[in-house]
Amino acid sequence: MKTDVCMITEGSYPFVVGGVSTWVHDLLSSLSDISFSLVHIGVSRELTDKPLYELPKNVLEFKQVHLMEAVGLQGPKFGRRRAAWRELEAFIQDLAKGDLSGVDSMLRRFAPDQPGTLTPYDIFHGKEFWNILLRIYTEHFNHFSFIDFFWTLRFMALPLFKILYADIPEASLYHATCTGYAGLLGVVAGQRTRSPLMITEHGIYTNERMIEITQAQWIYRERPQSAVPTKQVGALQSLWMRKFEVLSKIAYDHAASILTLYEGNRAMQIQGGAPRDKTGIIPNGIDLERFDRLAIERTDVRRNEPLVVLVGRVTPIKDVKTFIRASKIVAEQMPEARFMVLGTRDEDENYYEECDRLVKVLSLQDRFKFPGSVDMGDYYPRLACMVLTSISEAQPFVLLEAMRVGVPVVSTTVGACAEMLNGVGPEDEALGPAGLITNIRSPKETAEAILAILKDPDKARAMGEAGRERVGRYYVRSQMLDAYHEAYRQYCGGRPSGGEKMSAAWPSDEDTSDQMEGVL
Repeated sequence: MKTDVCMITEGSYPFVVGGVSTWVHDLLSSLSDISFSLVHIGVSRELTDKPLYELPKNVLEFKQVHLMEAVGLQGPKFGRRRAAWRELEAFIQDLAKGDLSGVDSMLRRFAPDQPGTLTPYDIFHGKEFWNILLRIYTEHFNHFSFIDFFWTLRFMALPLFKILYADIPEASLYHATCTGYAGLLGVVAGQRTRSPLMITEHGIYTNERMIEITQAQWIYRERPQSAVPTKQVGALQSLWMRKFEVLSKIAYDHAASILTLYEGNRAMQIQGGAPRDKTGIIPNGIDLERFDRLAIERTDVRRNEPLVVLVGRVTPIKDVKTFIRASKIVAEQMPEARFMVLGTRDEDENYYEECDRLVKVLSLQDRFKFPGSVDMGDYYPRLACMVLTSISEAQPFVLLEAMRVGVPVVSTTVGACAEMLNGVGPEDEALGPAGLITNIRSPKETAEAILAILKDPDKARAMGEAGRERVGRYYVRSQMLDAYHEAYRQYCGGRPSGGEKMSAAWPSDEDTSDQMEGVL
């Protein structure tokens, strides 16, 4: 069965609630004349037991790829393929120099069910690859344990074989929601079917993986030789980072279209290797009418007991602990204030327990709650202020939703948040700020911004009005859907539906190549 579009997700829809999942479900549900297949890439079956979304009727096929499950040892064992081994070792050496020209040849060398290919058995049990590993270790990594190096390489290789051996639906277009494993699957699918690949990055994949890797406790890190503290990452951490950089570059090189949500992200994509002429922007958008109804109910905001919330998953990337510490500072000046984190507590249970303990240590348990996942329609009209303390974001839906309801926002300076609150260009900026921007990991700044809003009702009201107007002009759901509908129809061979909205998805004339110089 061949569908118009195969959507490829990684660690999100339909098993995780969040901004990317909201966006995917909206596309699938709204573009009912487009037939979809769906591939979800996850860690294991245990973590993807039950979908949290009901798949729309136009999703005709659904498959899963579990990265950390055993891969079938297909193909001949230990075949004498000397040319293939020489090509593989040369490819690894080229990768170390930043040369990705051999990617297509390597993908063919590892393609299942083809004559003369290299197999998982060869890599995990073959003497030839063992010898290659020994040479790489001796040349680059012999300053620490070979055992750690060996198992790290095996752990890195397994997910790649799961992608190479995945059962991929046939489609006219493959649409990956990130680079990484999803992007690689789109590249492999394109090689098999000769269909194009589209990528939409909400957050820049490599940046998010770098944050995770620098914090990861499971990656071996050699002991520093100096007693002076250092922020340098270990050699194996660098190896993981390099892997994800390479995966992103492979996806960028092979994609027909590379989209994102705002200009800052586009600049980072270009600096990360995305060809400028392939890049474009389609901003997120929300249903204005739905949130306009909630804005009418906003007269119920309680000034004598203001409610301040963080909307998001209880995970380290949302930096809930900074919000908790800021809440303590606010509570000391405004004891009547109440605080909540509205989002799932199940994604990182250890982190939730740490946050819950911090609330108790700071004696906030009577005024700080974790209700879990809720219907935000029951909360938006009651909010005095919404807070976002994330260390990484793209263009958060919750920020747009709160703004349209008229809720003033405090947000860290991540992703598109500053331009969403303050505007882009003279006409947008003239609307005024919709909230206040703070630095990441700064409880004091966050608290001061919250207090500035809670103590000045006129300022809060003006911010709410500016936010409503900005969303109504620049972040409209129908415009987003029109842009994707036209893109799909162009790549799927149908006639574009007309109109000028598609221009939002194509490259801007503005040269942003030097805007991000030195950032990455």
